[in-house]
Formats: sequence, structure tokens, C-alpha cells
Amino acid sequence: MELVLFEIGQGRFALRAAAVSKVLDALPITPLPYAPRDVEGLINVAGSVLLKVDLALRLGLPARSTDPEGNLLVIMTGAESVGMQVDRVFNKVTLDDSDIHFHQGDDRQAMIIGEFTLQEQMILLVNEKALGLQDMQPEGVPEGGGGLIGSVADLTQAQIDEAVLSDMPTVSVLDGGETYALHMQNVQEIVETMPLTALPGAGPEVMGLMQLRGQALMVLSLARLLGRPSVASPKFVLVVGVEGTRVGLSVTDIVGIERYSKEDLQPVSGGDSQLEGYLPGTQEREGRMTGLIALDGLVPEEGLALYRRYLITESAQMADTQDKGLRTVRRLLGFRLGHERCALDLSMIDRVEEYTAGIDLPEGDESLTGVIQIKGEIAPILDLRSILSITPLETSSYVVVRVDGAPWALIVDKIDRVIEIPEKDITPVRTQQSDYLTEVGRLDGELISLLSLEPLASSARA
Repeated sequence: MELVLFEIGQGRFALRAAAVSKVLDALPITPLPYAPRDVEGLINVAGSVLLKVDLALRLGLPARSTDPEGNLLVIMTGAESVGMQVDRVFNKVTLDDSDIHFHQGDDRQAMIIGEFTLQEQMILLVNEKALGLQDMQPEGVPEGGGGLIGSVADLTQAQIDEAVLSDMPTVSVLDGGETYALHMQNVQEIVETMPLTALPGAGPEVMGLMQLRGQALMVLSLARLLGRPSVASPKFVLVVGVEGTRVGLSVTDIVGIERYSKEDLQPVSGGDSQLEGYLPGTQEREGRMTGLIALDGLVPEEGLALYRRYLITESAQMADTQDKGLRTVRRLLGFRLGHERCALDLSMIDRVEEYTAGIDLPEGDESLTGVIQIKGEIAPILDLRSILSITPLETSSYVVVRVDGAPWALIVDKIDRVIEIPEKDITPVRTQQSDYLTEVGRLDGELISLLSLEPLASSARA
């Protein structure tokens, strides 16, 4: 079983590698109304809005102990994907099931389902299936409904079907001193405001063009479109589709996701209004109404024609930049350490040699296996499997590298091939100064540990 190992506070934990789809740096969090304490809010991962879970609280730790500058894991729970903050991702290992003590029983909601010992330290195996939204209960929901999650345990199937048909989830935002809501299905993604390119003569509602993953996005001020003054700088942009054109709506803040019954909507007359109607405010906004945006009437047709013209011109300029970025790849030599897929930058590789036994060092460095003569040079032998706590399989080769001009022979179990990984699919991993694992790459649906030789360089200079 391949496992991703990580730390939270003083504890060490593991998840099945197959359940970890991404390892990222920390991302901005959008608060989520009525969410339980162990739900931090919403995050945007490559255009997908995911729930972020506080694993420290889920595990019953005394306080939120995770480092805000730590790593973010995107976990596939089986029914959905969630984000989870950890202090540090420090390794990926392969263990036999017999090396793991699995807990008895078949409780799918148990947070910890087993444990094992590695380097004389206990590591707890976390159950990814227990990290989802399915059993979370809302908190602080005002009387009469609303909230993130509703309980239907005591309803008949007919009542459940009726509730689903009348359910109206919305994304509520604040702009121009007022609160507005958009149908959730109309919001493609939520991103933080990024640098904008001004467009003189495009209209007062146009904030400018923003580059989003290499594409030009026209950003419009929601407040100005609705004839309201802009009373604060926008922090977020909601990406929506208006009559086949993708545009961004800048807003001051995100209130959160709120669910209403369709019966709560008080419609306005006329079919070309910018608002479908009004919804009752909740909690601190009780007594004030929330306007429900009608996207079809929000932007005038003459404005859309102008925006499309700008987008066609700007997109052509950005497309070349995006293509160049996608062509930026890293060439690496892939190999196996045990069952672990690893790689080194091809520029570091001197040659690959067939494995032969080396000469032991009677009083050498404990991290060295010995020395070997290669092409007339004496090279120290380093077994990364031992350093990374990986069980050896079939030692077959040396990967000879040069560090500050001196050769080193790295023992590997099996040479794979030369691979290419786009830079966009490589994620840094926060490690200690002495660690050899600094990045994780994604190739053909697999995670590959990208190794660094900096610890060797540091020891050579010492």
C-alpha cells in the first residue's frame, strides 16, 4: 500500500496515496455560513470549489494546530473531493498490509482505521472516507431554515423529493453596500482579484481584463452594473457565463452559500430586469432583502458586443503566452526505490551503471554504504532507500551523479525511463533542510517523488 505521510502538530499521520490527488501550498478560504467548527470554508482549486476540512479539530486535537503556511492536501473521499491543511508533507512510502495494524470492525466513519511504526515513531492511518460532507451538521441555522446542510432523516421520500425540487442554493455576495445573490449553478468559480489591464473607453462598469490561467477574462463591477456606487475595493471575482460569454463580476466580499426555498423569492415584474426578485435576509441581515441577480438582464446587449470585441483581441495575445507556458517541461530520469516512483533532474545525471558490490568503509559516515570505482574514479555509495525509509526490492543499478564536480553512486532498485513533467504539474513540498524530497510531480495519474541533491552538496561543502 502506497501512503503519503504528513504532520499535524506533534503527531504523524498517513493517507492512502491513491486518495491524495494534489499537494499544494495554502490557498485563500471563503467563509461558509452555518458550517460546523471543523469546516474552515471553501477553497478554489484549479477552478473547482472544494470544502476545506480542519483535520486537527476532526481528530479532537486541543486547538487548530496546523501551520497556515503548511501544505494543502486535496483528498478524494469517494463521494467528493475536500481540502485538508497539514503542517508538512514529508514522505511517501510503500508498506505491506501486514506492516499495518488495522482496527477491527467496518466503521466507515471512523477517523483512524489503523497504525504502524516507522523509524520508531507511531503513525496513524486516516480514513479518507470519513472526511466528506455527508454526515456534517450545520450550526447556528436561524429558525425557519437556511444553512449549508439540511437533515432529511425524518422525512418521507415524497417530502424529500418535494424539498429537492423547491431547493434554491445561492452564492451571496456583498457589493456597493448591499447584499446580492446568484444562483449557484451560474457561478463557475470564485477567485481572488488579480492585476487588471485597464480598457479606456470600455465603460465605467468595466474594471479591466484579468488573466485567468492564460485566458483573458473581462471583469465587470457588479455594483456599477446595478447603478450602485463602489464603496470598497473588490476582493473577489465570480466567473459567470452571460449569453455564451464568460465574464467576471467583481464584488467586495463573499457572504457564503445560502439555500432558500423557491417560495421565498418575491419576484419583480418585467422580463428584462437585472434582478429576478428579492430574498429575505438571514441572521445579521434579517429585516433587509437580498436581490437575486438575473444574469440574462444584468448586462445590456450592446455592452456584450463591446466586451466580446475586446476579448477576441486580448485572447489572441494571451494565447501565445499560454502556449509557451505549457511547453515549459522538466526532463527527468525516472527510477524505482522499492515500489516508490522517483526521479532526478536529467542535468544531474552523469551515467547509469550496473550494480556491483562496493567496498565497505570501516569507520565511514553511517549514511554511506561504501565506495565503488567507476571509470577510474572513486565514488561514495549512498542508499536513498535507507534515508527515505523505503523497503528495498531488487537492487539493480547505480545512478551516478555529480555534486560540485565529484561523483556519487546512488543505489536504485530499477531504472524506468526519461520522463517529461510540465512545470504546472510539479508542486513544492515543505521539508526540513536535510530532506532529499522537495517536490512532487504528477504524471499519468501518478504521484512521483522528485529528489534533490542539495543535502549532498551541503555535506560536501561542510
